[in-house]
Amino acid sequence: MKRKDIIALIIVAVVVIISGGLFVKTKVVVSRDRLASNLTKAVQNQDGKLFLKQFSKDDQNLKFADVGAKSVVKDMHNHSRDSLSEVGRIIVDGGHVSGTEVKYRFTVENKKVLGLFDSYYLTTRRTPVNVEDYTGSGGPVTIRLKDADNTKVTKSMLKSGFFPGKYNLDVTSGDTQGDYWIWPAGDGETMDLMITSN
Repeated sequence: MKRKDIIALIIVAVVVIISGGLFVKTKVVVSRDRLASNLTKAVQNQDGKLFLKQFSKDDQNLKFADVGAKSVVKDMHNHSRDSLSEVGRIIVDGGHVSGTEVKYRFTVENKKVLGLFDSYYLTTRRTPVNVEDYTGSGGPVTIRLKDADNTKVTKSMLKSGFFPGKYNLDVTSGDTQGDYWIWPAGDGETMDLMITSN
């Protein structure tokens, strides 16, 4: 190879590396400011999908997390006493949005992308649910999630925990049937669902 060709090859390689780095930094890496902006936009537009995308993959893949995320942005949008334009910054700074039905608990974490850039995302703790049947029916308890086309919720799903948010449940125990709801905050503490006959 000629010296001229080597120099051209080096220049092309440098351009490709710089371009790739800029692409990663602007399209893949999420700064704290961008995370806050995405959260604010999700709440302002009541966009549960965008809100959920700001979380770790484990949280995003949690069963019914989409239902929870949709209810969280709705709660924040409708009940926040803070300015909606500040909601994302409040969450990223570790605060609670005032006025919501529960104090949601989210944590900001980061990971290195290409070993160079810090990319930020949210995590939360799953809330396990313990069912207490006080109906005296002795029959099996069947729980269906109304917000997910009445999908049956199994004991393993209840034990594995829920993403924060409100979940409307249709519960049947023997001949007793009723509507219940749970509202995990993301604190990881077990929540009791008490089924009664009236």
